[in-house]
Amino acid sequence: MLFFSQLTAKTLRKTDMFQLRHDIVQVLCKFEMIFPPAFFTSMMHVMVHLPEEALLAGPVNYRWMYPIERLLGELKKSVRNRAKPEGSIIEAWVQYESLTFCGMYLKDVETAFNRPQRNNDGGMRKEKLSVFAQSARPFGDPGRGESFSRNDMEVAHWFVLNNCDEIMAYLDEHEEMMKREHPSHLLPRNTVNCFHNGE
Repeated sequence: MLFFSQLTAKTLRKTDMFQLRHDIVQVLCKFEMIFPPAFFTSMMHVMVHLPEEALLAGPVNYRWMYPIERLLGELKKSVRNRAKPEGSIIEAWVQYESLTFCGMYLKDVETAFNRPQRNNDGGMRKEKLSVFAQSARPFGDPGRGESFSRNDMEVAHWFVLNNCDEIMAYLDEHEEMMKREHPSHLLPRNTVNCFHNGE
């Protein structure tokens, strides 16, 4: 949410805080139209006071405990020996630091620093037509075939005809041919449909 990204910025401007104070009231009013009353707990109301607090006390990154609580939660997960939690946390932290350091320098091993992004489709492929160069992965069951309606197929054909540079020469040639057949300069409305249908 833009509200929190501006509120937690390292530098704050008074004009931004005044604007946030006005905007959050509007946002909460819009939320009231969408969500049931049970959604509006006291924590939702606290958001109205956060810009005022930032105006009085300065940037929140010096006062808020959320990042520290998040780190402590991660450290608590690493406790294996409940009799000596400090030792377990130190051991896990040393392992994490060692793996992070080594992960930066190992080129052939997939680490958090060099693995592909989560939604990586493999980049552009080398295809004959530029429209099909973008790779994609199917949603759902890839083995189940989908049948498209006639309208959907026409929309797909239109997309290829209007977005493929390799076909533009043929479209121009077809337009010239239609102008020769209809010299009155008033081409029929279905000019491109004729090309689309192969007439």
